Amino acid sequence: MEGETAAKRRKLEHHRGLSDADAPGLSSFHMEDLPELFVAKEKKKIEVQRVTSIICMQTTEYFVITLPGIQPLILSLLSLKEAARTSIVSRKWRMIWTRHPNLCFDGTKKRPNYEDCVKIERAKFIETVNSVVQQHSGIGLNKFSIRCSLPKNSSDHLDMWIRFAAAAKAKIIDINLWSKRYIGGPIKEQYLFPLENLGAQDGPFIQALFLTDISIKPHLDMRGFTKLRRLLLDLVHITGDLPGLLSNCCSLEDLELIACSGVTDLNIPHRLDKLRHLLISHMDIQMVDFHVTGLAHFEYKGGVIPIQLHGCSKLEKATITFKQDNKTLGHAFTAIPSISEVKVLNMHADMEAYHPVWVSQGHMVTTRPTYMFANLRHLTCEIKIFTRGPNEHSGLLQLAHYLSFAPQLETLQLHMLYEICRFSWEGEATGEEAASCMRRLDRLKTVYMSGFRCYRPQVELLCGILAKSPALEHVTLQPKVMLACARVLNMCILEYEIWRWARSASERFGRAITVVRSDGCCREDEQVRPCSV
Repeated sequence: MEGETAAKRRKLEHHRGLSDADAPGLSSFHMEDLPELFVAKEKKKIEVQRVTSIICMQTTEYFVITLPGIQPLILSLLSLKEAARTSIVSRKWRMIWTRHPNLCFDGTKKRPNYEDCVKIERAKFIETVNSVVQQHSGIGLNKFSIRCSLPKNSSDHLDMWIRFAAAAKAKIIDINLWSKRYIGGPIKEQYLFPLENLGAQDGPFIQALFLTDISIKPHLDMRGFTKLRRLLLDLVHITGDLPGLLSNCCSLEDLELIACSGVTDLNIPHRLDKLRHLLISHMDIQMVDFHVTGLAHFEYKGGVIPIQLHGCSKLEKATITFKQDNKTLGHAFTAIPSISEVKVLNMHADMEAYHPVWVSQGHMVTTRPTYMFANLRHLTCEIKIFTRGPNEHSGLLQLAHYLSFAPQLETLQLHMLYEICRFSWEGEATGEEAASCMRRLDRLKTVYMSGFRCYRPQVELLCGILAKSPALEHVTLQPKVMLACARVLNMCILEYEIWRWARSASERFGRAITVVRSDGCCREDEQVRPCSV
């Protein structure tokens, strides 16, 4: 028995020896050695990562140093703050941020307009901007922007910043000193922007200039604006020769004048052949006269004044918004021949009950239009009607006459707002009042009306359109007022009355009419289709 036990022990030791031979080193392994091995392994792993990081950093620096244009490309993808953080990468990166192409400083509490904008507390604004400007190299500056309402004694700092931007030949300069004063309010003492600083002796550089709530004094002899493509003046007081300045802007493509003062007429005798977009808003002027052969988009918001745009045969879109005046709709269609070539026309007009609304229907039928909108395809009208009797006020029906000016019209959008809500009209709509002064609209396919409450003028106008539009495919009625209005105007809408009228009109004219619920949905049963005959 003892012999068998000894034999088994010898056999087990023999197998254990073979296993140790197959895996050398394991025979010396002990459980207490595990922490030391683990620590050594982690140290080795960290060392490998450190060496790899150094190699990657050196490789990056090699490419940054040896390949031209890499640094500017990297900086252009970073904000100014992110670029400043790269100074900790290495000594060779320490001053790279001083060549950042965009210096945009925002001291307002609003959300920044630009992603690369630096938000700064107003109390530290001047100190921060001065520090950055003094350290910046001025090389490769693309954009320089200041947005902050500064104290009156800040003109010296502003002068220094603008001199820096001019010396660095910034392509875009945006100075916004807006101080929350309302349009038409008293003019405070504004900073005089030194336009002369932009006239570099070694050639023009400025391509876009945006000025807000400051003053300028332009004159004819100014140089340095031949490369200017965009000019925006907002709340700017102009005391000099604006036409003279514009005469030197031979590359101008976009001109926006908003709530500027000091100008009585916008009579620009010089040709601006490259101008593509012209916006004039809230200007207290008596006339607009431009020579713009390449104009594609015109926007005007203000009083009813003479508007002449000479040679604009390429005009594609116009947006006209007149102040409260019952003549505005007719003036837009009959007194601005310069916009007759547009394909898209957006109209905004007000109507008031206590003023004469429109001339007699007989006069409108016999009077031929002085010009036609031969190319107009898309018409959008936003009309606010101030009356306490929406079923009696017939000013909306004048639109029926003006639709005849656009024989190629394909899409009509009409957004209406009545200042007071009343019950829908319960009388029978004939459509004859509108149809009698409307020509056929053979190409009209889509009609959309919001603020539709089945008032008599609305019903008469739509019936006239249905009768005169043989190709009409889609009519959508939205009872909800889509224009900016008091919440009460969209409360307690009697949608059932509108749906019932739409069903009757659909059966009468044989057209599908969709009524949209106030929550924006439209069930299948609310799409009224004509009954099969």
